[in-house]
Amino acid sequence: MPSFKIGINMAGAVSAGAYTAGVLDFLTEALDEWYKAKARGELVPSHDVSIEVFSGASAGGMCAAISAVMLPQDFDHISDTTKTNTTNRLYESWVNRIDIRELLKTDDLKTAPPIVSLLDSSIINEIATYALAPGTPLPAPRPYVSPNLTLFLSLTNLRGTPYSLNGAAPGSTEESTFFFGDRIQFEVVAPGKTTTAAQRAHLLDFSRPGSAGGWDVLQTSAMATGAFPIFLAPRILDRKTAEYTPPMWESVTSAAMGTPPPISPSFPPRTPDPIQTLNVDGGITNNDPFNYANDYLAQLEPPLSDRKAPSTASDADRAVISIAPFPTQDKFDPAYQPAGSANIFSVLGRLFSALISQSRFFGESLDKVMNGTTFNRFVIAPSDYELATQYASAPQNQPPALQCAALSAFGGFFDRGFRAHDYALGRRNCQKFLSDSFVLPKDNVVMKAALDLLDPATAEAVIQKFKRSDPGNYAFAPPPPGQTTDANAWLPVIPLCSDAVQQPIGPVPRHKMAARDLDLVVGLVMGRVKAVTAMLIATVPSRLFRIFLQAGQPFIRLLARAPLKDALAQMLGDSYQK
Repeated sequence: MPSFKIGINMAGAVSAGAYTAGVLDFLTEALDEWYKAKARGELVPSHDVSIEVFSGASAGGMCAAISAVMLPQDFDHISDTTKTNTTNRLYESWVNRIDIRELLKTDDLKTAPPIVSLLDSSIINEIATYALAPGTPLPAPRPYVSPNLTLFLSLTNLRGTPYSLNGAAPGSTEESTFFFGDRIQFEVVAPGKTTTAAQRAHLLDFSRPGSAGGWDVLQTSAMATGAFPIFLAPRILDRKTAEYTPPMWESVTSAAMGTPPPISPSFPPRTPDPIQTLNVDGGITNNDPFNYANDYLAQLEPPLSDRKAPSTASDADRAVISIAPFPTQDKFDPAYQPAGSANIFSVLGRLFSALISQSRFFGESLDKVMNGTTFNRFVIAPSDYELATQYASAPQNQPPALQCAALSAFGGFFDRGFRAHDYALGRRNCQKFLSDSFVLPKDNVVMKAALDLLDPATAEAVIQKFKRSDPGNYAFAPPPPGQTTDANAWLPVIPLCSDAVQQPIGPVPRHKMAARDLDLVVGLVMGRVKAVTAMLIATVPSRLFRIFLQAGQPFIRLLARAPLKDALAQMLGDSYQK
């Protein structure tokens, strides 16, 4: 019986990785409960699904890496976000461990310069060591996880990869170009399993801890994809030159099939192999690496002649679910004044957001997504119905559904309550998605194959119990009680099969940061600024200039403290309690 193949893509999110973590937690809980119900012989859909690949960038890449490590092991599912010391590495990493109080420490400054980041990245190292290490594998692997689970993380390689435009030509000018978009591929190897890994894939072996099992490379790669430029430390990775042939701009499918013929980098003679690369946030060059997961699914069995996943409701046998905490935050301003926004500071401020937005944009997918013409790609984006209702009369004043969205998505680091809210909202949104949106018709190639293996009465009972209406314009509603099966009945791809996941998750109360907590953060900011500027001033060659700069620092910090607090409070909006 064929399985419905799933790829999960996780876009960049900064502190809203907490939302992505909540979505993943509920998704795996729903799968766990469904497969337990099947094992008990309950009246539930009998088809299979298989999670084949994770892809991610920035915070989404860190979530993807942790998910790949967690799925072969047992862990708690978190419906109560007041809990601490759980076995859920996603929850612990994104809700309990990461915090601005840790990021504003000065442990990283105890060694000699250079200063590599404005924030203390020590906590990132600690979380990576905790979350990305092998534990005790389950006695029986989760049946919905591929034995060759694959992971792609997007990277931004500041060293760049050189490509010759005219070939090496002694005595003439050598023209070359550099490609800075990068990715790294991993494959999980469970005990006793063989690998189908491509040449460029790094193996994660649960039977071998430390560097022997590939865990040090995974930890560094996960920190690299989330290394927000300037604020968090860049990361150095050793990469084999063979990993860059075919080039990183080629799709995974093209790389696997060798079409078009691969282009190799023009590394100079005697270049060491492996080479060292300096990497920052993968979101700079590819903040929504949907294409990694999509292309990987397309090359799996059964082979596809055109290397494109079937997209009609009846034929779709694989799909990518994208978790997008910030599908967009920009709003088009009809009153925008280009001349008034042409100054240096306005342009610099806008430049970074433009680069991120462009790295998220897939124009070739827009028509298919918006018109509902494809069933091989789905998106889970933040939604808060109660918040929208509250601001129905003035939608222009509505704050983002995610509380972590404040302060340019750094807001979640300021208060655990923001992260807990977004984690819970992620679980709630995932429940709604699985119940209402992730559905296929009963005559779909995977659904029909499973129903045909049941006796007619049982198949009819399953349809009656789980059917959904024709999705139409995605306005779903459960069928009225007692309604007979019609030709257009749709079934959930991942059904909700126990009270633990069926009970509707209620509204998630929004958290407010207390004034005393903001005061504490401002004090820590000033302490970090003091330590960083002291080290920077120490590098100034002129002794007199050093004395001048040192003398002015206390006054600058004193004058800046109140305006900083006011600015932060304003940016926190409804998330701040005066």
